Amino acid sequence: MASKLRKIACDVSIDDPVSSTDESELGSEDIDLQFTGRLSFRSSALLGNDGDLSADDEDSDGEVRRGATGDASRRKASNADSVGSVHSLQVGSKANKFHPGRTIFEVVSAKTMRDGNNRFVLYTVAVLRTIKSDTSQATIERRYSDFHKLNGSLRKRFPRIMENIVFPRKTLTGNFKHDFIAERSRAFETFLTSIYKYECIRLSEEYQDFFYNHDLRIAYRYMARGDFQESVPFLQNTLHLQEKMLGSEHPDTARTQCALIVAYMSLEEGEAHVHGYAEAAWDTIGKDETNPFLLPLLQILIGIRWRLQLDKRELESRLTRYVKQEMAGPVKMPTLEDLVMQCLSHM
Repeated sequence: MASKLRKIACDVSIDDPVSSTDESELGSEDIDLQFTGRLSFRSSALLGNDGDLSADDEDSDGEVRRGATGDASRRKASNADSVGSVHSLQVGSKANKFHPGRTIFEVVSAKTMRDGNNRFVLYTVAVLRTIKSDTSQATIERRYSDFHKLNGSLRKRFPRIMENIVFPRKTLTGNFKHDFIAERSRAFETFLTSIYKYECIRLSEEYQDFFYNHDLRIAYRYMARGDFQESVPFLQNTLHLQEKMLGSEHPDTARTQCALIVAYMSLEEGEAHVHGYAEAAWDTIGKDETNPFLLPLLQILIGIRWRLQLDKRELESRLTRYVKQEMAGPVKMPTLEDLVMQCLSHM
């Protein structure tokens, strides 16, 4: 199979010891330079001495691409350990179209709070996409100690990357002055934007803990008690953040959609929500026949389309292919709830 060619922008300088600084000696005609050969990249260009992944390549228009060798390595599960304990995620073809460079972080408000005799500033961080007009910002509220914990854990895990990342220092006085809070807010924006460029950080447990894993754990505790209504806001907030930071077709996003399906299936008048999340999850999971959620999600979606009198023939055809007709006796398959709860229990 022929390899794909990729244009790479670069600057070429020529040291000409013959000509002087007078440009007239070069002549008025343009110089046409042609190069032949192979341009290769060593893995050290993407991996630091500490095993840290470099930032995604950035195009001249600001879009971010994965490194050329990164996609190939992620296809091989055996290479997952080469970037530390980052989870191995199988991403569908459309998920690869997600451009991290279009995700931005803004501190939209900061308010002084009191915890007993102690005062602190609570920062509201909005996560947005710079594609079209994103009016549905996802927000989190964090205090300085939360940012400080994230910074410390990332510096331990990715020292090579983090040595060039600036983080605002602690101060003993002036913490509640308007100008100081505004300056620190901008520093937090820069910090989050800088570390988000690195895929190994985006997929790290420490980073996801800072943004949404805490909500997922709370949702799991509610679901384990049967309080599905209480779990919905935490799952929705998680999904909103994942759509901004990972993309609508990332496997983690699809997993949260499946959790919302389970929650709404247990609630009255939740059919419309179940249908919407099931169709969205199927756009991702339906492309991956190794996904454990595929069969139970397929069965749920067929039932929903049947009740809504929508076309389900293609889904039924796929289900027939997956479930062998010649299998002896009934086979008990785990339900979507079983799989979701098992997945969330390990977080």
